Amino acid sequence: MRELVGDARVVAIGEGAHNITEFYELRDQLFRILVQELGFSAFVMESGFAEGLAVNAWIHGGPGQVGKVARDGITYRFGECEPMRRQLRWMRRQKVGFYGMDLPGSSTSPGPAVRAILDRIPGDEELLRLSDLGGRTEAAVRYAAMPVAERTRLLDGLRALVERASLVDDEIVRRCAASLQAFVEELDPPSAGPYPREVFMADTVKWVLEREERIVVSAHNAHVRRTPFLDRPMMGGLLASSLGADLVVIGMTYGSGPEVRFTQRSPRPFDCDVSLEERSLPPNCVESRLDRIGRPVAVVDLRRVPGDFFDGIDGTLAGGGIDPVDDFPAAYDALIHVRHATRIPGAFERLRAEFEESP
Repeated sequence: MRELVGDARVVAIGEGAHNITEFYELRDQLFRILVQELGFSAFVMESGFAEGLAVNAWIHGGPGQVGKVARDGITYRFGECEPMRRQLRWMRRQKVGFYGMDLPGSSTSPGPAVRAILDRIPGDEELLRLSDLGGRTEAAVRYAAMPVAERTRLLDGLRALVERASLVDDEIVRRCAASLQAFVEELDPPSAGPYPREVFMADTVKWVLEREERIVVSAHNAHVRRTPFLDRPMMGGLLASSLGADLVVIGMTYGSGPEVRFTQRSPRPFDCDVSLEERSLPPNCVESRLDRIGRPVAVVDLRRVPGDFFDGIDGTLAGGGIDPVDDFPAAYDALIHVRHATRIPGAFERLRAEFEESP
């Protein structure tokens, strides 16, 4: 790992699926090595920027219990597990910075970013009420069902707040405003080019680099890859164009183990059947090739693999399908493969309950 990282300022660690126990543990081990031996000073996560402010405050001595901090300050429910709590406790002892880089409210509610702005500048209490749409699934359903007049008031209010906040001499307010701008743009994204969410995450990583010397970035493999995904530039690609050799990208994959599947029941947001299947490996996925190495955990430096190693491989598994990857060494510097993976205890049950309880 020392040789692979070299002098890079950013190490982006991807994962082929969320809520995999071994991915949390491996990421934590790598992060500790990078902090203790190579001088890395911050962890940047696929989680809401606005919510992450409270996590960083806690790490630097703020009050509260780690369980509540992780639950409330890390979005997509990624903080609701012991491996994440363990990492945060270690970060607090080391005083290592934490940053979210993603849109507010698990990308479905602008409320947390609106609140973070209005906590710092006088604002519109009515907008705060309108923007607090609830939890992830509840927010998506509520927004979709909003009367046109109420939705227009919300969007107009968000745009006005973004314009006002962008003029304030407060870097946190301006970054929260940028997250709201990207949130609004994601509601009607462009038909080509990068998604606003990817642009915001890349810009936030650059923002963190103005404050930290060397950082670890954690997100799904699809976000950290350098090459486009389905012809769309991803966060990793947007960073690569400016960072060059200062960026190292490591993907994580697994062979056997549980895999979550979603089956859409209706056009309504989050109206899905959620099932837990046992993963099977088609021959054209990279996991089938990496499984042949035969180790419980294998680290593959893609700069050194034989030229024919990826012959017949179309991509990497994700959600029961294959995310296409045309050129693995261009997309990732290395892959870490876990031969057998396990789910975070309770994660699937929480996910299924969340979908079943959505309005």
